[in-house]
Amino acid sequence: MSVDSYDVVVIGSGVGGLTSAALLAKRGLKVLVLEQSRRIGGCCSNCDVRGFRPDVGAIFVIAHEMYHILFDLLEMRLEDHLDFRPLDPVYDAVLGDGSRYLLPRDVDAMGEVVRSISPGDEDGYRRWCRDMDRVFRAYLKTMGATPRSLEAVLSPERLLRMGVGPQQALALPVAAKHLTRNLEKLVNGYFRDDRLRMLFGWENLYAALPAHRCLGAFSMITYFGRMGYHYPKGGMIAIPRALERIMLGFGGEIRYGASVQRIMLRGRRAAGVRLEGGEEIPASAVISDIHTRTTYLDLVGAENLPAWAAKTVRRQPCSIPAPTFYLGLSEKLPSVRSHMSVVLPDKLRFDRIWTNYYDRGLLYRPDDGGFLVSCASHDDPDLAPPGKQVLSVIYVAPYRLQYYDWDRIGEEWAWELVDNLEKRAFPGLRSKVEWMDSVTPLELERRLRLPEGAFFGLEMSGTNMGPFRPNWRSRLVEGLYLAGQCTNPGGGVPLVMLSGIHASSALVKDWNKLKATCC
Repeated sequence: MSVDSYDVVVIGSGVGGLTSAALLAKRGLKVLVLEQSRRIGGCCSNCDVRGFRPDVGAIFVIAHEMYHILFDLLEMRLEDHLDFRPLDPVYDAVLGDGSRYLLPRDVDAMGEVVRSISPGDEDGYRRWCRDMDRVFRAYLKTMGATPRSLEAVLSPERLLRMGVGPQQALALPVAAKHLTRNLEKLVNGYFRDDRLRMLFGWENLYAALPAHRCLGAFSMITYFGRMGYHYPKGGMIAIPRALERIMLGFGGEIRYGASVQRIMLRGRRAAGVRLEGGEEIPASAVISDIHTRTTYLDLVGAENLPAWAAKTVRRQPCSIPAPTFYLGLSEKLPSVRSHMSVVLPDKLRFDRIWTNYYDRGLLYRPDDGGFLVSCASHDDPDLAPPGKQVLSVIYVAPYRLQYYDWDRIGEEWAWELVDNLEKRAFPGLRSKVEWMDSVTPLELERRLRLPEGAFFGLEMSGTNMGPFRPNWRSRLVEGLYLAGQCTNPGGGVPLVMLSGIHASSALVKDWNKLKATCC
Protein backbone atom coordinates (compact mmCIF):
# COMPACT_ATOMS: atom_id res chain seq x y z
CA MET A 1 0.00 0.00 0.00
CA SER A 2 1.57 3.31 -1.06
CA VAL A 3 1.48 6.32 1.26
CA ASP A 4 2.42 8.69 -1.57
CA SER A 5 -0.40 10.50 -3.29
CA TYR A 6 -0.33 12.62 -6.43
CA ASP A 7 -2.37 15.34 -7.99
CA VAL A 8 -2.40 13.48 -11.31
CA VAL A 9 -1.46 9.95 -12.33
CA VAL A 10 -0.91 9.41 -16.08
CA ILE A 11 -1.30 5.85 -17.40
CA GLY A 12 1.08 5.30 -20.33
CA SER A 13 4.12 7.18 -21.60
CA GLY A 14 2.91 7.76 -25.14
CA VAL A 15 3.11 11.23 -26.65
CA GLY A 16 -0.41 12.15 -25.47
CA GLY A 17 0.28 11.19 -21.87
CA LEU A 18 3.69 12.83 -21.73
CA THR A 19 2.29 16.00 -23.29
CA SER A 20 -0.30 16.22 -20.51
CA ALA A 21 2.27 15.34 -17.86
CA ALA A 22 4.71 18.04 -18.98
CA LEU A 23 2.03 20.75 -19.14
CA LEU A 24 0.56 19.84 -15.75
CA ALA A 25 3.97 19.55 -14.07
CA LYS A 26 4.74 23.04 -15.38
CA ARG A 27 1.59 24.23 -13.58
CA GLY A 28 3.07 22.94 -10.35
CA LEU A 29 0.94 19.81 -10.03
CA LYS A 30 2.47 16.66 -8.58
CA VAL A 31 2.45 14.31 -11.59
CA LEU A 32 3.39 10.63 -11.91
CA VAL A 33 3.59 8.78 -15.25
CA LEU A 34 3.24 4.99 -15.12
CA GLU A 35 4.66 2.98 -18.05
CA GLN A 36 4.04 -0.77 -18.18
CA SER A 37 7.12 -1.52 -20.32
CA ARG A 38 10.79 -0.64 -19.92
CA ARG A 39 10.76 1.67 -22.94
CA ILE A 40 9.26 5.12 -23.28
CA GLY A 41 6.96 6.27 -26.06
CA GLY A 42 4.40 3.52 -26.71
CA CYS A 43 3.66 3.74 -30.46
CA CYS A 44 6.25 6.49 -30.97
CA SER A 45 9.52 4.89 -29.99
CA ASN A 46 12.59 2.91 -31.08
CA CYS A 47 13.80 -0.47 -29.91
CA ASP A 48 17.50 -1.35 -29.72
CA VAL A 49 18.77 -4.82 -30.64
CA ARG A 50 22.54 -5.11 -31.05
CA GLY A 51 22.71 -1.49 -32.21
CA PHE A 52 19.85 -1.79 -34.71
CA ARG A 53 17.28 0.81 -33.63
CA PRO A 54 14.17 0.67 -35.85
CA ASP A 55 11.14 2.84 -35.18
CA VAL A 56 8.36 1.19 -33.19
CA GLY A 57 5.04 2.45 -34.53
CA ALA A 58 5.28 5.94 -36.03
CA ILE A 59 8.00 6.31 -38.66
CA PHE A 60 7.97 10.04 -39.50
CA VAL A 61 6.51 13.36 -38.39
CA ILE A 62 3.74 15.02 -40.35
CA ALA A 63 2.49 18.56 -39.61
CA HIS A 64 5.39 19.34 -37.31
CA GLU A 65 4.00 22.88 -37.06
CA MET A 66 1.55 21.55 -34.46
CA TYR A 67 4.41 21.01 -32.02
CA HIS A 68 4.96 24.76 -31.78
CA ILE A 69 1.60 25.03 -29.97
CA LEU A 70 2.86 22.68 -27.27
CA PHE A 71 6.23 24.37 -26.89
CA ASP A 72 4.62 27.81 -26.79
CA LEU A 73 2.47 26.58 -23.88
CA LEU A 74 5.62 25.22 -22.22
CA GLU A 75 7.29 28.60 -22.85
CA MET A 76 10.17 26.85 -24.59
CA ARG A 77 11.68 26.74 -28.05
CA LEU A 78 11.01 23.60 -30.05
CA GLU A 79 14.45 23.85 -31.65
CA ASP A 80 16.15 23.58 -28.25
CA HIS A 81 14.65 20.14 -27.66
CA LEU A 82 14.04 18.45 -31.03
CA ASP A 83 15.98 18.47 -34.27
CA PHE A 84 13.40 17.85 -37.02
CA ARG A 85 14.91 17.23 -40.46
CA PRO A 86 12.88 17.28 -43.70
CA LEU A 87 12.63 14.09 -45.75
CA ASP A 88 13.51 14.59 -49.41
CA PRO A 89 12.73 12.60 -51.49
CA VAL A 90 9.46 11.87 -49.73
CA TYR A 91 9.20 8.32 -51.07
CA ASP A 92 10.84 5.88 -53.40
CA ALA A 93 7.78 4.35 -55.08
CA VAL A 94 7.89 0.93 -56.76
CA LEU A 95 4.75 0.20 -58.80
CA GLY A 96 3.13 -3.01 -59.95
CA ASP A 97 4.44 -2.70 -63.51
CA GLY A 98 8.03 -2.58 -62.21
CA SER A 99 8.43 1.17 -62.75
CA ARG A 100 10.16 3.09 -59.98
CA TYR A 101 10.05 6.79 -59.09
CA LEU A 102 11.73 8.96 -56.50
CA LEU A 103 9.00 11.37 -55.37
CA PRO A 104 10.59 14.74 -54.55
CA ARG A 105 9.35 17.21 -52.00
CA ASP A 106 9.38 20.13 -54.43
CA VAL A 107 5.97 20.68 -56.06
CA ASP A 108 7.39 21.56 -59.51
CA ALA A 109 9.85 18.68 -59.47
CA MET A 110 6.97 16.35 -58.61
CA GLY A 111 5.15 17.83 -61.60
CA GLU A 112 7.99 16.53 -63.80
CA VAL A 113 7.46 13.05 -62.37
CA VAL A 114 3.73 13.29 -63.14
CA ARG A 115 4.50 14.39 -66.71
CA SER A 116 6.92 11.48 -67.20
CA ILE A 117 4.20 9.01 -66.18
CA SER A 118 1.18 10.56 -67.89
CA PRO A 119 1.51 13.91 -69.70
CA GLY A 120 -2.27 14.21 -69.91
CA ASP A 121 -2.54 14.31 -66.11
CA GLU A 122 -0.29 17.32 -65.56
CA ASP A 123 -3.24 19.75 -65.55
CA GLY A 124 -5.02 17.55 -63.01
CA TYR A 125 -1.92 17.57 -60.83
CA ARG A 126 -1.73 21.39 -60.93
CA ARG A 127 -5.43 21.57 -60.01
CA TRP A 128 -4.82 19.15 -57.16
CA CYS A 129 -1.94 21.34 -55.92
CA ARG A 130 -4.06 24.50 -56.04
CA ASP A 131 -6.87 22.88 -54.09
CA MET A 132 -4.56 21.32 -51.52
CA ASP A 133 -2.68 24.57 -51.09
CA ARG A 134 -5.89 26.37 -50.15
CA VAL A 135 -6.51 23.86 -47.38
CA PHE A 136 -2.87 23.94 -46.31
CA ARG A 137 -2.88 27.74 -45.97
CA ALA A 138 -6.05 27.54 -43.87
CA TYR A 139 -4.31 24.94 -41.70
CA LEU A 140 -1.30 27.25 -41.21
CA LYS A 141 -3.64 30.09 -40.21
CA THR A 142 -5.25 27.76 -37.69
CA MET A 143 -1.87 26.76 -36.25
CA GLY A 144 -1.02 30.44 -35.87
CA ALA A 145 -3.84 30.96 -33.36
CA THR A 146 -1.59 30.22 -30.39
CA PRO A 147 -3.48 29.95 -27.07
CA ARG A 148 -2.47 32.47 -24.41
CA SER A 149 -2.72 29.88 -21.65
CA LEU A 150 -3.61 26.26 -21.07
CA GLU A 151 -7.11 27.25 -20.01
CA ALA A 152 -7.58 29.18 -23.27
CA VAL A 153 -6.81 26.23 -25.57
CA LEU A 154 -10.49 25.60 -26.31
CA SER A 155 -11.80 29.07 -25.53
CA PRO A 156 -14.49 30.47 -27.87
CA GLU A 157 -12.20 33.38 -28.72
CA ARG A 158 -9.40 31.09 -29.89
CA LEU A 159 -11.76 28.81 -31.80
CA LEU A 160 -13.10 31.89 -33.57
CA ARG A 161 -9.58 33.01 -34.49
CA MET A 162 -8.85 29.51 -35.80
CA GLY A 163 -11.97 29.26 -37.91
CA VAL A 164 -12.47 32.74 -39.35
CA GLY A 165 -10.34 34.42 -42.01
CA PRO A 166 -9.81 34.76 -45.76
CA GLN A 167 -7.75 31.56 -45.94
CA GLN A 168 -10.54 29.58 -44.30
CA ALA A 169 -13.12 31.10 -46.66
CA LEU A 170 -11.06 30.13 -49.72
CA ALA A 171 -10.60 26.61 -48.37
CA LEU A 172 -14.28 25.97 -47.65
CA PRO A 173 -15.32 24.65 -51.11
CA VAL A 174 -12.32 22.30 -51.21
CA ALA A 175 -12.85 21.18 -47.61
CA ALA A 176 -16.50 20.42 -48.38
CA LYS A 177 -15.41 18.21 -51.27
CA HIS A 178 -12.90 16.45 -49.03
CA LEU A 179 -15.51 15.73 -46.39
CA THR A 180 -18.26 14.53 -48.71
CA ARG A 181 -16.25 12.24 -51.01
CA ASN A 182 -14.20 9.21 -50.21
CA LEU A 183 -10.50 9.19 -51.01
CA GLU A 184 -10.90 7.01 -54.10
CA LYS A 185 -13.46 9.34 -55.73
CA LEU A 186 -11.51 12.44 -54.77
CA VAL A 187 -8.23 11.24 -56.29
CA ASN A 188 -9.98 9.89 -59.39
CA GLY A 189 -11.40 13.37 -59.94
CA TYR A 190 -7.89 14.73 -60.47
CA PHE A 191 -6.04 11.86 -62.19
CA ARG A 192 -6.91 9.42 -64.98
CA ASP A 193 -3.81 7.23 -65.05
CA ASP A 194 -4.05 4.32 -62.57
CA ARG A 195 -0.36 4.64 -61.68
CA LEU A 196 -0.90 8.22 -60.55
CA ARG A 197 -4.09 7.24 -58.78
CA MET A 198 -1.96 4.82 -56.80
CA LEU A 199 0.79 7.37 -56.09
CA PHE A 200 -1.71 9.96 -54.87
CA GLY A 201 -4.19 7.62 -53.25
CA TRP A 202 -2.37 4.82 -51.43
CA GLU A 203 -1.87 6.76 -48.20
CA ASN A 204 -5.26 5.62 -46.99
CA LEU A 205 -3.12 3.00 -45.28
CA TYR A 206 -2.25 5.68 -42.71
CA ALA A 207 -5.96 5.88 -41.96
CA ALA A 208 -5.97 2.08 -41.75
CA LEU A 209 -8.93 1.92 -44.13
CA PRO A 210 -9.58 0.99 -47.76
CA ALA A 211 -9.77 4.03 -50.05
CA HIS A 212 -13.51 3.65 -50.68
CA ARG A 213 -14.18 3.93 -46.90
CA CYS A 214 -11.64 6.64 -46.20
CA LEU A 215 -12.48 10.35 -46.12
CA GLY A 216 -11.19 12.38 -49.03
CA ALA A 217 -9.57 14.63 -46.42
CA PHE A 218 -6.77 12.07 -46.13
CA SER A 219 -5.53 13.27 -49.51
CA MET A 220 -3.99 16.11 -47.51
CA ILE A 221 -1.47 13.60 -46.13
CA THR A 222 0.03 13.35 -49.61
CA TYR A 223 0.24 17.14 -49.92
CA PHE A 224 1.83 17.43 -46.48
CA GLY A 225 4.62 15.32 -47.94
CA ARG A 226 5.22 18.09 -50.49
CA MET A 227 5.18 20.67 -47.69
CA GLY A 228 7.43 18.54 -45.55
CA TYR A 229 7.55 15.23 -43.74
CA HIS A 230 10.20 15.36 -41.03
CA TYR A 231 12.24 12.94 -38.98
CA PRO A 232 13.78 13.75 -35.60
CA LYS A 233 17.46 13.13 -35.02
CA GLY A 234 17.76 10.15 -32.70
CA GLY A 235 14.67 8.44 -34.11
CA MET A 236 11.00 8.78 -33.21
CA ILE A 237 11.85 8.04 -29.58
CA ALA A 238 13.47 11.49 -29.47
CA ILE A 239 9.98 13.04 -29.14
CA PRO A 240 8.86 11.22 -25.96
CA ARG A 241 12.37 11.52 -24.52
CA ALA A 242 12.25 15.29 -24.97
CA LEU A 243 8.85 15.45 -23.28
CA GLU A 244 10.11 13.24 -20.46
CA ARG A 245 13.11 15.53 -19.84
CA ILE A 246 10.84 18.57 -19.78
CA MET A 247 8.39 16.91 -17.38
CA LEU A 248 11.18 15.79 -15.04
CA GLY A 249 12.62 19.30 -15.13
CA PHE A 250 9.30 20.61 -13.81
CA GLY A 251 9.31 18.07 -10.99
CA GLY A 252 7.23 15.29 -12.56
CA GLU A 253 8.03 11.63 -12.01
CA ILE A 254 7.95 8.49 -14.16
CA ARG A 255 8.06 4.81 -13.27
CA TYR A 256 8.83 2.03 -15.75
CA GLY A 257 7.66 -1.56 -15.44
CA ALA A 258 4.59 -0.25 -13.59
CA SER A 259 1.52 -1.97 -15.03
CA VAL A 260 -1.81 -0.56 -13.88
CA GLN A 261 -4.33 -3.20 -12.89
CA ARG A 262 -7.23 -0.96 -11.91
CA ILE A 263 -8.38 2.64 -11.75
CA MET A 264 -9.59 3.01 -8.16
CA LEU A 265 -13.05 4.47 -7.79
CA ARG A 266 -14.82 6.22 -4.97
CA GLY A 267 -18.39 6.09 -6.11
CA ARG A 268 -18.33 7.31 -9.74
CA ARG A 269 -15.08 9.24 -9.24
CA ALA A 270 -11.49 8.25 -10.08
CA ALA A 271 -9.41 8.19 -6.90
CA GLY A 272 -6.07 6.81 -8.12
CA VAL A 273 -4.73 3.53 -9.47
CA ARG A 274 -3.80 0.05 -8.26
CA LEU A 275 -0.75 -1.60 -9.81
CA GLU A 276 -0.32 -5.27 -10.57
CA GLY A 277 1.16 -6.51 -7.34
CA GLY A 278 -1.27 -4.56 -5.21
CA GLU A 279 0.36 -1.15 -4.71
CA GLU A 280 -2.21 1.63 -4.56
CA ILE A 281 -1.42 5.19 -5.65
CA PRO A 282 -4.06 7.78 -4.64
CA ALA A 283 -4.56 10.75 -6.97
CA SER A 284 -6.98 13.63 -7.43
CA ALA A 285 -7.23 12.87 -11.16
CA VAL A 286 -6.21 10.16 -13.63
CA ILE A 287 -5.28 10.60 -17.29
CA SER A 288 -5.39 7.44 -19.38
CA ASP A 289 -3.20 7.45 -22.49
CA ILE A 290 -4.07 3.89 -23.48
CA HIS A 291 -6.82 2.34 -25.61
CA THR A 292 -10.32 3.29 -24.46
CA ARG A 293 -11.43 -0.37 -24.46
CA THR A 294 -8.68 -1.21 -21.98
CA THR A 295 -9.36 1.93 -19.95
CA TYR A 296 -13.08 1.38 -19.51
CA LEU A 297 -13.57 -2.39 -19.70
CA ASP A 298 -10.46 -3.51 -17.79
CA LEU A 299 -9.18 -0.64 -15.64
CA VAL A 300 -12.48 0.99 -14.69
CA GLY A 301 -14.27 -2.34 -15.09
CA ALA A 302 -17.31 -3.07 -17.23
CA GLU A 303 -19.22 -3.87 -14.05
CA ASN A 304 -18.76 -0.25 -12.93
CA LEU A 305 -20.23 1.21 -16.12
CA PRO A 306 -23.86 1.59 -17.14
CA ALA A 307 -24.82 -1.36 -19.35
CA TRP A 308 -25.34 0.91 -22.38
CA ALA A 309 -21.85 2.43 -21.91
CA ALA A 310 -20.08 -0.92 -21.67
CA LYS A 311 -21.92 -2.08 -24.80
CA THR A 312 -20.95 1.10 -26.66
CA VAL A 313 -17.26 0.72 -25.75
CA ARG A 314 -17.23 -2.91 -26.88
CA ARG A 315 -18.81 -1.95 -30.21
CA GLN A 316 -16.35 0.83 -31.00
CA PRO A 317 -14.52 -0.40 -34.14
CA CYS A 318 -10.79 -0.79 -33.72
CA SER A 319 -8.49 0.37 -36.49
CA ILE A 320 -6.75 -2.28 -38.52
CA PRO A 321 -3.44 -3.48 -37.06
CA ALA A 322 -0.09 -2.43 -38.44
CA PRO A 323 1.93 -5.68 -38.47
CA THR A 324 5.62 -5.03 -38.99
CA PHE A 325 8.85 -6.88 -39.34
CA TYR A 326 12.23 -5.37 -38.55
CA LEU A 327 15.41 -6.18 -40.43
CA GLY A 328 18.99 -5.51 -39.39
CA LEU A 329 21.20 -5.68 -42.49
CA SER A 330 24.89 -6.55 -42.49
CA GLU A 331 25.58 -3.81 -45.05
CA LYS A 332 23.78 -0.96 -46.76
CA LEU A 333 21.71 -1.79 -49.82
CA PRO A 334 22.13 0.69 -52.70
CA SER A 335 18.51 0.03 -53.69
CA VAL A 336 17.33 1.71 -50.46
CA ARG A 337 17.30 5.21 -51.91
CA SER A 338 15.27 7.19 -49.37
CA HIS A 339 14.02 7.17 -45.80
CA MET A 340 10.71 5.67 -46.96
CA SER A 341 9.94 3.35 -49.83
CA VAL A 342 6.51 2.15 -50.85
CA VAL A 343 6.13 -1.06 -52.85
CA LEU A 344 2.71 -1.30 -54.48
CA PRO A 345 0.91 -3.74 -56.79
CA ASP A 346 -1.35 -2.49 -59.59
CA LYS A 347 -4.43 -0.62 -58.41
CA LEU A 348 -6.95 -3.40 -59.00
CA ARG A 349 -5.00 -5.93 -56.95
CA PHE A 350 -4.35 -3.36 -54.22
CA ASP A 351 -8.05 -2.54 -53.92
CA ARG A 352 -8.98 -6.23 -53.76
CA ILE A 353 -6.76 -6.83 -50.71
CA TRP A 354 -9.53 -5.49 -48.52
CA THR A 355 -12.57 -7.32 -49.90
CA ASN A 356 -10.96 -10.54 -51.12
CA TYR A 357 -8.55 -11.10 -48.23
CA TYR A 358 -8.57 -8.75 -45.25
CA ASP A 359 -12.33 -8.77 -44.57
CA ARG A 360 -12.36 -12.57 -44.87
CA GLY A 361 -9.43 -13.21 -42.54
CA LEU A 362 -7.17 -14.44 -45.33
CA LEU A 363 -3.55 -13.81 -46.26
CA TYR A 364 -2.93 -12.66 -49.82
CA ARG A 365 -0.19 -13.66 -52.22
CA PRO A 366 2.88 -11.50 -51.47
CA ASP A 367 2.82 -10.19 -55.08
CA ASP A 368 -0.59 -8.63 -54.32
CA GLY A 369 0.64 -6.87 -51.20
CA GLY A 370 1.55 -3.26 -50.57
CA PHE A 371 4.48 -2.52 -48.25
CA LEU A 372 5.73 0.62 -46.54
CA VAL A 373 9.47 0.27 -45.94
CA SER A 374 11.16 2.70 -43.56
CA CYS A 375 14.93 3.00 -43.22
CA ALA A 376 15.55 4.94 -40.00
CA SER A 377 19.32 4.83 -40.56
CA HIS A 378 19.06 6.43 -44.01
CA ASP A 379 18.89 9.94 -42.54
CA ASP A 380 20.41 9.09 -39.15
CA PRO A 381 23.27 6.56 -39.49
CA ASP A 382 23.55 6.34 -35.69
CA LEU A 383 20.38 4.21 -35.68
CA ALA A 384 22.33 1.21 -37.02
CA PRO A 385 25.81 -0.15 -36.35
CA PRO A 386 28.58 1.41 -38.52
CA GLY A 387 28.25 0.37 -42.17
CA LYS A 388 24.95 -1.44 -41.53
CA GLN A 389 21.30 -0.62 -42.12
CA VAL A 390 17.98 -1.08 -40.33
CA LEU A 391 14.57 -1.44 -42.01
CA SER A 392 10.97 -1.55 -40.78
CA VAL A 393 8.39 -3.09 -43.12
CA ILE A 394 4.69 -2.40 -42.45
CA TYR A 395 2.01 -4.38 -44.27
CA VAL A 396 -1.74 -5.08 -44.21
CA ALA A 397 -3.03 -8.24 -42.53
CA PRO A 398 -6.05 -9.12 -40.36
CA TYR A 399 -5.91 -9.67 -36.62
CA ARG A 400 -7.96 -12.86 -36.87
CA LEU A 401 -6.88 -15.42 -39.47
CA GLN A 402 -9.46 -17.87 -40.74
CA TYR A 403 -7.13 -20.83 -41.31
CA TYR A 404 -3.86 -20.05 -39.54
CA ASP A 405 -2.42 -19.10 -36.16
CA TRP A 406 -0.16 -16.00 -36.13
CA ASP A 407 2.07 -17.52 -33.47
CA ARG A 408 2.80 -20.48 -35.75
CA ILE A 409 3.26 -18.72 -39.07
CA GLY A 410 4.43 -15.19 -38.15
CA GLU A 411 8.13 -15.68 -38.79
CA GLU A 412 7.64 -17.90 -41.86
CA TRP A 413 5.28 -15.30 -43.38
CA ALA A 414 7.78 -12.51 -42.74
CA TRP A 415 10.54 -14.41 -44.56
CA GLU A 416 8.16 -14.99 -47.47
CA LEU A 417 7.62 -11.23 -47.63
CA VAL A 418 11.38 -10.62 -47.46
CA ASP A 419 11.82 -12.79 -50.54
CA ASN A 420 9.03 -10.89 -52.29
CA LEU A 421 10.60 -7.50 -51.48
CA GLU A 422 13.94 -8.78 -52.79
CA LYS A 423 12.28 -9.70 -56.08
CA ARG A 424 10.29 -6.48 -56.46
CA ALA A 425 12.51 -3.76 -55.02
CA PHE A 426 15.66 -4.69 -53.07
CA PRO A 427 18.01 -7.16 -54.82
CA GLY A 428 20.13 -9.18 -52.42
CA LEU A 429 17.97 -8.35 -49.40
CA ARG A 430 17.66 -11.81 -47.82
CA SER A 431 21.38 -12.55 -47.84
CA LYS A 432 22.07 -9.31 -45.93
CA VAL A 433 19.61 -9.99 -43.10
CA GLU A 434 21.56 -10.27 -39.85
CA TRP A 435 18.59 -9.88 -37.50
CA MET A 436 14.84 -10.13 -38.03
CA ASP A 437 11.90 -9.63 -35.69
CA SER A 438 8.36 -10.37 -36.91
CA VAL A 439 5.70 -8.40 -35.01
CA THR A 440 2.33 -9.85 -36.01
CA PRO A 441 -1.04 -8.28 -35.07
CA LEU A 442 -1.18 -10.65 -32.11
CA GLU A 443 2.32 -9.69 -31.01
CA LEU A 444 1.45 -5.99 -31.36
CA GLU A 445 -1.41 -6.58 -28.94
CA ARG A 446 0.92 -8.21 -26.44
CA ARG A 447 3.84 -5.79 -26.62
CA LEU A 448 1.93 -2.52 -26.71
CA ARG A 449 -1.32 -3.63 -25.05
CA LEU A 450 -3.26 -2.63 -28.15
CA PRO A 451 -6.60 -4.46 -28.44
CA GLU A 452 -6.56 -6.37 -31.76
CA GLY A 453 -3.17 -4.79 -32.51
CA ALA A 454 -5.06 -1.58 -33.39
CA PHE A 455 -2.18 0.79 -34.04
CA PHE A 456 -4.44 3.81 -34.68
CA GLY A 457 -6.73 2.99 -31.75
CA LEU A 458 -10.22 3.34 -33.15
CA GLU A 459 -11.11 3.15 -36.82
CA MET A 460 -10.36 6.47 -38.53
CA SER A 461 -13.50 6.61 -40.67
CA GLY A 462 -15.60 9.77 -40.88
CA THR A 463 -17.99 8.61 -38.17
CA ASN A 464 -15.08 7.83 -35.82
CA MET A 465 -12.98 10.96 -36.18
CA GLY A 466 -12.79 14.24 -34.29
CA PRO A 467 -15.82 14.84 -32.05
CA PHE A 468 -17.12 11.33 -32.78
CA ARG A 469 -14.19 9.87 -30.83
CA PRO A 470 -14.16 9.71 -27.01
CA ASN A 471 -13.77 13.14 -25.43
CA TRP A 472 -10.81 14.26 -23.29
CA ARG A 473 -13.01 14.59 -20.18
CA SER A 474 -14.67 11.25 -19.42
CA ARG A 475 -18.44 11.45 -19.38
CA LEU A 476 -18.64 8.23 -17.37
CA VAL A 477 -16.13 8.70 -14.54
CA GLU A 478 -15.50 12.02 -12.82
CA GLY A 479 -11.82 12.86 -12.49
CA LEU A 480 -10.85 10.60 -15.42
CA TYR A 481 -9.39 12.22 -18.55
CA LEU A 482 -8.41 10.61 -21.85
CA ALA A 483 -5.55 11.18 -24.28
CA GLY A 484 -4.00 9.13 -27.06
CA GLN A 485 -4.89 7.62 -30.40
CA CYS A 486 -8.49 6.69 -29.45
CA THR A 487 -9.33 10.23 -28.40
CA ASN A 488 -10.54 13.31 -30.28
CA PRO A 489 -9.17 14.34 -32.81
CA GLY A 490 -7.62 11.00 -33.93
CA GLY A 491 -4.54 8.83 -34.38
CA GLY A 492 -1.10 9.92 -35.56
CA VAL A 493 1.62 11.58 -33.46
CA PRO A 494 0.63 15.28 -33.87
CA LEU A 495 -3.08 14.58 -33.28
CA VAL A 496 -2.22 12.49 -30.23
CA MET A 497 -0.11 15.40 -28.96
CA LEU A 498 -3.12 17.70 -29.40
CA SER A 499 -5.25 15.27 -27.39
CA GLY A 500 -2.74 15.57 -24.56
CA ILE A 501 -2.98 19.37 -24.68
CA HIS A 502 -6.78 19.25 -24.64
CA ALA A 503 -6.94 16.69 -21.81
CA SER A 504 -4.65 18.79 -19.62
CA SER A 505 -6.61 21.94 -20.50
CA ALA A 506 -9.86 20.27 -19.42
CA LEU A 507 -8.25 19.04 -16.20
CA VAL A 508 -6.88 22.50 -15.31
CA LYS A 509 -10.33 24.03 -15.81
CA ASP A 510 -11.76 21.39 -13.43
CA TRP A 511 -8.92 21.54 -10.91
CA ASN A 512 -10.58 23.52 -8.12
CA LYS A 513 -13.59 21.22 -8.20
CA LEU A 514 -11.38 18.13 -8.28
CA LYS A 515 -9.39 19.25 -5.26
CA ALA A 516 -12.54 20.13 -3.35
CA THR A 517 -14.08 16.69 -3.88
CA CYS A 518 -11.01 14.44 -3.70
CA CYS A 519 -10.59 12.17 -0.70
